[in-house]
Amino acid sequence: MSIARSAIEKALQSQCDKSGDRPTENCYSCGRNSRTWDCQHVSNRVTMVSVPQAPVPLSRRALGIAPVVLVSFVLQGCGGGGGGPPAVPPETDRAVERPSLPPGFPVNAYLWPGSFRPGAPVMEFGGSVHVGADVAPPAGALAAGGERNGVALSAGTVRDGTGAADVVRYLRIAASHNLAGGRFAGLATYPETPPPPTVRLVSSEAARGWGTRFGRLTQEAVSILNAALPFGRQLRINPHPAPRDYDRATSGRGQGEIRVRFVPKTHPAYPSDANPSALGTSRVSFDVRDEAAATLEVSAGGAFDSEVLIDPDAVASHADPEVIHVLVHELLHAVGFASHTDPAEFDSTLSEAGFYPGAQPRGLIHPIDRDGLLAAYSRIPPGTLPEEISVDNLGPWTETSYHLRGGFDTGAGEVSFGVAFRNGLAQPWAFGPKPAGAFDHNPALPGSATWNGALLGITPAGMGVAGDASLTLDMESLSGELAFTGMRYDGGGAWGDSDLHYAVRALGPGNTFVRADAEFVKDGEGFDWTGRDLGTVTGAFLGPGHEAMGGVLERHDLSAAFGGRR
Repeated sequence: MSIARSAIEKALQSQCDKSGDRPTENCYSCGRNSRTWDCQHVSNRVTMVSVPQAPVPLSRRALGIAPVVLVSFVLQGCGGGGGGPPAVPPETDRAVERPSLPPGFPVNAYLWPGSFRPGAPVMEFGGSVHVGADVAPPAGALAAGGERNGVALSAGTVRDGTGAADVVRYLRIAASHNLAGGRFAGLATYPETPPPPTVRLVSSEAARGWGTRFGRLTQEAVSILNAALPFGRQLRINPHPAPRDYDRATSGRGQGEIRVRFVPKTHPAYPSDANPSALGTSRVSFDVRDEAAATLEVSAGGAFDSEVLIDPDAVASHADPEVIHVLVHELLHAVGFASHTDPAEFDSTLSEAGFYPGAQPRGLIHPIDRDGLLAAYSRIPPGTLPEEISVDNLGPWTETSYHLRGGFDTGAGEVSFGVAFRNGLAQPWAFGPKPAGAFDHNPALPGSATWNGALLGITPAGMGVAGDASLTLDMESLSGELAFTGMRYDGGGAWGDSDLHYAVRALGPGNTFVRADAEFVKDGEGFDWTGRDLGTVTGAFLGPGHEAMGGVLERHDLSAAFGGRR
């Protein structure tokens, strides 16, 4: 089966149909009533500012979100950087025949030309490595549930989420925007269709590509946001950096695009009155319902374009987690959370209190921000006004998570992995001791090595799944296979055909491994499914001598974590 590129373009084109003009790829010829807001990120105090824009049509504006500026305190200790997200998977040779896609295949979740899913975040917490969302339950909080393939299992519920009333207050703030130039109202989030926004790095002296420090940290920040979003709404990455002179208004691109630039405040992309102490700024563009209204209301179409600017000189001295935290803050603005929060009300990544080095949450995003993202991108549509956001239209909401957990001892500390399920979102994670050295320089590993353990997962319907996990790698090529077998539901019965298989490659210097093959390959004007199992794999080697491995698997129909010992 072939999904033609033209079908994808039709989804983008449909956003312009109301204009009557011949749409371009990014719809900038449509002449819609649009606004753009700017945000600057400043020191210990954030104030809303009206930012003069470059000349634009009268129907367009910018939301200026106040800057965050560095507060000068003694730098606190932090865990340092983590293994980088996976690179773009290589395309495989096209086979003569392709199987049909599985029933109910969600095209938006997988197949969009020129972009890829960056995988789960990989972070270091002191002497440990963590893969996935920072949602592991407290030690001893779950009830023991037997053993599988050398892994101790447990399960139970923990009250570890944000209550519905707090989520409603948070989203009302996100939907309320007071600027010197007037008042805007409504959630400026991205719509469910066309596909999720694509994050694109704009080449600069400080970040010439995704392989640079700032490119890698941007991918990590995107992964952190994605861990809080439903699978089909997760952000994508454009692997090709845009040229330095890239301009969204003249390039014929930009619909559903979030550009990230690392440029000094002297760059013309920055607002002319940028705060000298600002670390970064962001803007988001969206449609409005009535251009003449006293309070401009975001339309049901929501956002269609965003940009993040980070001053590389202002963040150059900060540790990787601190730069990621700044990026997470600005990306939250870019996906539609335009306002800042009161630190007296919420511990939030969007706090107006400013940026304090070393004071970031361990997972570099606060629980209220994760739950706000989930609610905005699964329950509350774009354009919803503050007074329309309520506990009733939020729908069923709980602050109690159901957890599945597996764990085993390596002799140098415990390796644990699991999945948290709450409000329809399953969040997998894995955690264990940091290796003493690089995986590809471990003389104790033989010509090939195998790790065996278990997999635990939860479906979107909240059904638990368990299976065996096995990773085998050739140490010369650093490639191999990750196999999940004997997969069954908690209540009995096979999950799917009971197994999944993925080609993987190890990234030695980062002690991580990722999927090595492609789910789809180019076929003329479209893309064909290769017939290989769907899903994104992100894993890490754990223990001083790489005695263990752990990671997460993300699919439209299953979110799972796995771990095993050598």
